[in-house]
Amino acid sequence: MKVLLIDDEPKARRLLETLVQENCPNINTVFTAEDLLSGVEIIKKEQPNIVFLDIEMPQHSGLEIFDFLEKEHCNFEIIFTTAYSEYAIKAFELSAIDYLLKPIRDEKIVEAVDKAIANIGKSEISVKLE
Repeated sequence: MKVLLIDDEPKARRLLETLVQENCPNINTVFTAEDLLSGVEIIKKEQPNIVFLDIEMPQHSGLEIFDFLEKEHCNFEIIFTTAYSEYAIKAFELSAIDYLLKPIRDEKIVEAVDKAIANIGKSEISVKLE
């Protein structure tokens, strides 16, 4: 199972990567990106199963992710990771599987990844977006 972590803060990316690697044995590949457009390129190339996505980043918000992807690339589950609770409704409107507030605890990572794995192939984000 492949995961992509998109966050503009290097410390946040490293912490999230460590939490995923230490607590989620089903994840065997972790990609990271420091901004939304870099993350979109990784999604197109590597087709991750789960995308952990920060919301407030320079240039582009994580909430804009589907503005840069064609529907054939939208076959992943999204877990938003942010310090801001006010974006939760918008995140779930985008079919997010979970919404984790920073600082993120390891048990929340495990719950979110388990939920994402259970929903892979069932939520069909691309169909919902249409």
